[in-house]
Amino acid sequence: MENSKINWTDHTWNPWVGCRSVSAECDHCYADTLVTNRMGRDFGIVQRTKTWKDPIKWNRKASALEAELGRRVRVFNASLTDFFIQDADA
Repeated sequence: MENSKINWTDHTWNPWVGCRSVSAECDHCYADTLVTNRMGRDFGIVQRTKTWKDPIKWNRKASALEAELGRRVRVFNASLTDFFIQDADA
């Protein structure tokens, strides 16, 4: 587990952080709570991260890690945003 403390994944990749509340279903969003309370950021502001090349780096190391683990490497993608948010490049 290179960069994630989540036990069911090997990596966590967030190309951007933040989202827009669009419906009542967003009222109890875990990502909003995490970003606001733990990270002290405004979840309504969508910001790109500096992690865009991380998946390329992980892919280079994947074969060795997969042999060690005996399974495919797993990446939890966009845990702190909606991957398809329209203003992701903001």
